[in-house]
Amino acid sequence: MPRRAARRINRPTVPITHLALTAALAGAAWAATSAPSEAADLRSPRIVAAAMRDADGNGRADRVRLTYSERVRHAADRDGRFPFRVAGYRIEAVGKAKGKKLALRLVEAPGPDDAARPAVRYRRTRAQKVIDRARNQAARQAFRDTLPHANRPATPEPEPQTPAPTPQTPAPSSDPDRDADGTPDARDCAPGDPAVHPGAPDTPDLSFLDSNCDGIDGDVQGAIFVTLQGDHANPGTRSAPKREIYQAIVTAGLEGKDVYVAGGDYLRVETVSGVDIYGGYHPTTWARDAEIRTRIVGQPEAVLATGDTVTLQLLTATNFPAAPGASHYAIRAVAGAKLTLQAVTLLPGAGEDGSHGAPGVNGPHGGDGGDGETGSCDRELGGLGGPGGASAAGHRGGHGGRGGLERLDRDGSAGGDGAFGSLGGAGGLNGNPGKSGLPGTAGDNGTSGRQGNGGADQLIFASETWGGGFGTPGTSGQPGDGGGGGGGGGGQKGSFVIDGLGNGGGGGGGGGGGGIAGTGGRPGGGSFGVYLHNASATLSHGSTIRTGDGGTGGNGGRAGLPGQGGAGGSGGRHCLGELGAGGDGGAGGMGGFGGGGGGGAGGPSIGVMQAGQSTATLLDVDIQVGFPGVPGAPGAGGSGGAPAAQGLAAAVFPQP
Repeated sequence: MPRRAARRINRPTVPITHLALTAALAGAAWAATSAPSEAADLRSPRIVAAAMRDADGNGRADRVRLTYSERVRHAADRDGRFPFRVAGYRIEAVGKAKGKKLALRLVEAPGPDDAARPAVRYRRTRAQKVIDRARNQAARQAFRDTLPHANRPATPEPEPQTPAPTPQTPAPSSDPDRDADGTPDARDCAPGDPAVHPGAPDTPDLSFLDSNCDGIDGDVQGAIFVTLQGDHANPGTRSAPKREIYQAIVTAGLEGKDVYVAGGDYLRVETVSGVDIYGGYHPTTWARDAEIRTRIVGQPEAVLATGDTVTLQLLTATNFPAAPGASHYAIRAVAGAKLTLQAVTLLPGAGEDGSHGAPGVNGPHGGDGGDGETGSCDRELGGLGGPGGASAAGHRGGHGGRGGLERLDRDGSAGGDGAFGSLGGAGGLNGNPGKSGLPGTAGDNGTSGRQGNGGADQLIFASETWGGGFGTPGTSGQPGDGGGGGGGGGGQKGSFVIDGLGNGGGGGGGGGGGGIAGTGGRPGGGSFGVYLHNASATLSHGSTIRTGDGGTGGNGGRAGLPGQGGAGGSGGRHCLGELGAGGDGGAGGMGGFGGGGGGGAGGPSIGVMQAGQSTATLLDVDIQVGFPGVPGAPGAGGSGGAPAAQGLAAAVFPQP
């Protein structure tokens, strides 16, 4: 304890006169408002009285005067956006606070309303707040004890000394009204509670209070009812309900009502602005219970709000299974939607696994080169070179050279070059005997393809729906070169000999085709409790989100194998004592190996997703998320591709 306080406690007690006591209390009050105190003022001011007033005496209220529990501050406000609501009236302006008093100017009702006692509501706001001297904003409140004006003009009232309840005039004993709410006890379902009586406002709430005595939590006349036993053709009353929520929303939108839903499973819903949806009702008694589960099941989302302002209360939202790679959203809100979610349970399905990339096909083999024809020892027959091997990739082998002929004074001709650079063999010279042709060169192998990149993290690029990163395809291998043709052998040439034709060279082998690349894997789907894109949501009252795991990314497709090069043809080998042999054709090159496709990214698991310009307010919300999706592996073949991204698991993204 501080020393100064201890000294005060130890001083001797002296008598205090009535005058001194009054002065002491006044000083204490001044100190509480003007001097620093050890205990800060944390209490919010509250409305303790409200009275309707008729300033122009025409029998219709044009003001309601509020009295707060302490002095408050509020500047005059005429911008049309007020934190107050007066049931059944439109507010025209809010005046400047004077002490504990604050007046709301109303648009007059079309007829006399001298007995009107509307509820006055205040909601917390960021602008034009009602605050006390400690800057505590007024409490969120619905004040229901408003006094009627009874055609009394709006004259200034003295400020009350203490915030005391307004005294009620007791009803005549012959028709008692104990709570003075204007309804005799005999017709009042809660004769001791002035907030509960026929005609009172009754929006469904989580205390399940029947405020207007119509037998249910809510307003029977302001609702379209839904049960599993209902029918689309029904009008939507308690005795003749609709079968599906989406059917009831259409009718409720036309009639300006809300939708009350009994327990059970219902199909996907698209909201309509102003049509609120309340679950947890019994299908026959219409009593409300938190243990009654009203579940909406749909794909890709259970509930979609596009630009709508809607309240959802005591509902469960989940998903059907879907195609590979699909994402699941319990609730998705886009395009300026504003959601109020109270006591909801959101159970989005696990993201679906991505499908694997398609494998590449194998490259075609090159054709073999043809053999060279044999020459003739003493006759001018044969000696043509073999044809080059075919190639589906367009890399044909070179043609074999022709054998030399002495009578034409020609040596063996050179073999043809293979496609894309392989040289044919030189022809052999005429002589006695003729010289052999040289073999063609073998074709080079094709270059191998590159592995595709894995799918990247795409969360920061999320739009109205989320799409993960796909793996990119690899690149295919290049074809091998065709082999060169063998040179033709030289013919016999000399005195006193019968000249012969040289042997033909063998054709070069065709080049093999490259292996075709594999395609990329598809990303795993995401699991989202609330997905917002340029939208806002407030979650409260013990709402629960349990997301599933992110989907596993698909593997990249393996690459196809390369085609083999064709074999070179053999050169002719006849009468080698007199004629030159034909050169063998060169082998075709093998195609390059293809690159495998990149793996797909893993899917996310996120409780509340805020994409674009979105905001989420979380009040009493329990969020548990699943595991992030595993990325897909790259397909076999090639190298150098970037790995796929793992999915993200987060209660809220981006983090606030």
